[in-house]
Amino acid sequence: MGKVTVTLHGAFSEFAGGARSATVEATDIASALAGLVARYPSLAERLRDEHGRMREHVNIFANEEEMRYLDGERTALRDGDIVHIVPAVSGGEV
Repeated sequence: MGKVTVTLHGAFSEFAGGARSATVEATDIASALAGLVARYPSLAERLRDEHGRMREHVNIFANEEEMRYLDGERTALRDGDIVHIVPAVSGGEV
């Protein structure tokens, strides 16, 4: 298990008491998120729905790659990796 930095972007920081990042022990994205939620329980319902599935409006990156294009929550992480949690951006006029 390696130490991974989880960076919280946008409103996710507010639900973590203003923290912009946290270091957690993790082997994959799922365990990184579990470690983050253990530290900041108010993030749980912001990241997952009532069935335990990731919410669609949450974008998660392993380093610079979006997890949906990798191996999802099973995407392996190594010591020193960075996980970014970014709220989806939508709306506006063209």
